[in-house]
Amino acid sequence: MKLASLLHGRDGRLVVVSRDLTRATDAFPVVPTLQAALDDWDRLAPRLADLAVSLEHGSVPSFRFHEHDCAAPLPRTYRRLMAAGSDAALMTMRSDAALGPREAVRARDENAGILVEAGFAVVTGDVPADVGQSQASAHIRLVMLACSVKVQNQVSSDGRDIADPADLEQSFSFSPVVVTPDEIGPAWRNGGIDLPLLRQINQQSPHRGNTGGAGDAAKLIAKAAQRHALGAGTILATIVPLAQDQPLRFGDTVRIEMKDAAGHTIFGAIEQEILPAG
Repeated sequence: MKLASLLHGRDGRLVVVSRDLTRATDAFPVVPTLQAALDDWDRLAPRLADLAVSLEHGSVPSFRFHEHDCAAPLPRTYRRLMAAGSDAALMTMRSDAALGPREAVRARDENAGILVEAGFAVVTGDVPADVGQSQASAHIRLVMLACSVKVQNQVSSDGRDIADPADLEQSFSFSPVVVTPDEIGPAWRNGGIDLPLLRQINQQSPHRGNTGGAGDAAKLIAKAAQRHALGAGTILATIVPLAQDQPLRFGDTVRIEMKDAAGHTIFGAIEQEILPAG
């Protein structure tokens, strides 16, 4: 099943998307937003899956799906955690203001050095505290691509280096489409994706990077839930730096995508231009 949130209000308008990402149908008869679906997943997911089957068969009203019309799948969420690999420390990031996949990234200063990190993220259901890694993957509801653009070498108003990630000038965006793990097929291996992440700056040839090993997401969930339960809609992202010859400048464009073994896009593409703030 593939889902997306179209730009609408604070939490988007949930739609079910066809497997080839060409058509969509409103999920409103079932549930209006993705967060509401996650809050009652066991009851609502089968109904959304039935809607997805009907969409593929052409038996429900549909419309042309455009990635440019998408907000982030979860424009705001209760908790967003990030790590540079499954063994890295988890950082709590801002849980609101996720950019749409085609929304420009605004930065105040291109001279400080603008860097990009990308990878994949999972969205959980309710996760009990102290869940083991072997059980953690059962709580993964959805998978998507993730991108972070940050300005490095930042200092506070009193001249000190900014160390707290929550205070950094940093944007987060996610793929237009979020999918259930079964849509990834055999490349999904217990919380990891065995497919290259295509990362491109401007018109350069795409760089094929790894997204992490099998079990990475399950390991992160178990780590995050060591002391506290996780609420439905928690996002855990594993990201790595994008290969860059030099820091980005205003006017540069970053594109993040993943394709299956047949060359078809799975999540759609994150494509964002770096522009000055204001």
